[in-house]
Amino acid sequence: MNNGAIRKKGQGRTASGTRRRTGAGLLALAVGAGLLAGCAAESESGGARQEEGPTKITMLLPYFSTEAPKENPIIEELEALTDTELDITWVPNAAYKDKLSVSLSSNDLKQVSVINNLDGGIYAPAITSGVQAGAFWEIGPYLADYPNLSTRLNKDVLQNATHDGKNYALYRPRVLARGGVLFRKDWLEAVGLEEPKTIDDLYQVIRAFAEEDPDGNGKRDTYGLISRKGMADLDMLAGFYGAGNGYSEEDGKLVPSFMSEAYLDALRFYKRLYDEQLMNPDFAVTEGNQSKELLAGGKGGLVISTAIDDVVAGDASAKETNPDAALDVVSRIQGPAGERIMASPGYNGIFMFPKTAIKSEEQLRDILAFFDKMFEPESANLLIWGIEGEHYHLEDGKVAFTEEEQERRLKDKDPIPQLSIIQEQDSELKAEYAPLLQKVKTMFADNEPIAVSNPALSIQSPTLSEKSGELEKIVADAKVKFILGEIDEEGWRAELEKWEQAGGAQALEEINAEYARRQQQ
Repeated sequence: MNNGAIRKKGQGRTASGTRRRTGAGLLALAVGAGLLAGCAAESESGGARQEEGPTKITMLLPYFSTEAPKENPIIEELEALTDTELDITWVPNAAYKDKLSVSLSSNDLKQVSVINNLDGGIYAPAITSGVQAGAFWEIGPYLADYPNLSTRLNKDVLQNATHDGKNYALYRPRVLARGGVLFRKDWLEAVGLEEPKTIDDLYQVIRAFAEEDPDGNGKRDTYGLISRKGMADLDMLAGFYGAGNGYSEEDGKLVPSFMSEAYLDALRFYKRLYDEQLMNPDFAVTEGNQSKELLAGGKGGLVISTAIDDVVAGDASAKETNPDAALDVVSRIQGPAGERIMASPGYNGIFMFPKTAIKSEEQLRDILAFFDKMFEPESANLLIWGIEGEHYHLEDGKVAFTEEEQERRLKDKDPIPQLSIIQEQDSELKAEYAPLLQKVKTMFADNEPIAVSNPALSIQSPTLSEKSGELEKIVADAKVKFILGEIDEEGWRAELEKWEQAGGAQALEEINAEYARRQQQ
């Protein structure tokens, strides 16, 4: 493992520093031409089988700590368990996008390269042009040969990370169904209500939090709902009403969710809250962190959240201000279409496998075997919990931590998510958590069956890519105008027509053409 200046096996280097940004269009052209040349060179050389002994794998990974990871006992143990030698180039996350751009344009990608924060994400022009140039290995046909990769990966998430409908990547997992409602539990008790189970319950709780003096100070100075800039909470509420996640399928075609009647129902709900002064009036400029602070600080009582695990930190923060404060969470809200949660993509960056670095199918298979072994019980336990006796111990068969073990675990575990493809549920060992955190983790697992995926997530539209800023602004501004009462329902529909005329209709044609092509495969 390459850990900066110190290395046990061989010699590596740690890349850091800031590079000059490369324009997306020029980079895409350079990548296409350069990687095609690299593929040609590979075809001529044929690619040699690596020598006997541990499988040597080079990686390009970001880190988020103040300095690059040094010798890491968890990664060293992973190398021993999987019979690999990892040569990791660690790059500070702030500089990772530039490093990745330079590596793409100069054909200097590592065998395993994380694609995460380029402009355009995993569908940045440089990546899509590289895929079209044949610069990355298509790994989909190989996955069936690996017992864990073929059965333990979420098929929907794999689909979400496809390029042109084909799989070129393994994903770094992220919780699929994270949405729900955070609320002040102490306020709920103060106004004598139960936790909301339906949309009408949600309204009644919001109204009571604003009108019935939940903090007991004798003033009407609290908001029921705290909304925020970007209004991802509105999209989550629209899902409760039955709207799709980004898009929904109607008569075999994909239609943007904001064009649905269910989405308009959610807008009506928010307009009612605004008109009745039940929500923060500055919602359009309230940042995400501010909304959490308002909730914890006792200015508002409820947030519709895309990340219910925020409740744990929020609860701790609220107790700092008021020891009697308590936050809680509910994730399932019954709506006209039943209980639904808008799904995340399910990944936090992906691993791609460039042909310029992986010269043969045999090398690719060795690398896939390394990832497959991550799911083996000993490796999975290691990646999630660390080393027994060093980072945790067992009490009655459950993972537990001394203060010293937890301190070592936090330090040594910090870089592990950057190279891992497993989640906590993949480990056979389980921990005993504090009740609120355990509730959240149980919800994560229980909500996967009702998670609603975005059917267009992996479909690219040239028009949408070119005009996304303009088109997104039309819809974002129209939402705010509707809630503020500056436009009515007729005005909302006029804004949708404006969206279509500005390029939205062309984008939909492109999206549906690709959707139809994939349906026929």
